[in-house]
Amino acid sequence: MKKRKKLLQQVKYTSSNELYIVDSKGCLIKLKCPFIVEAAETVFGIQNGLKYEVLSINISINLETVYEIANHYYSYRAFVIL
Repeated sequence: MKKRKKLLQQVKYTSSNELYIVDSKGCLIKLKCPFIVEAAETVFGIQNGLKYEVLSINISINLETVYEIANHYYSYRAFVIL
């Protein structure tokens, strides 16, 4: 529980318009919304293989990163960043 509480405190310092990722060369890259992703699976109206625009990034109540796409929230795991 202590780890979860610490993570919740850190969430207040995050931005819903930026996402930091590590590329294939090991470099840290900052993506700003909107950015394009491709669906890696079909889920709740999202079709596998289609491209979508991420409007914002948020944290779910389970402390999982979610993307806002067309006013709905989806787990980041369902997408590949292009």
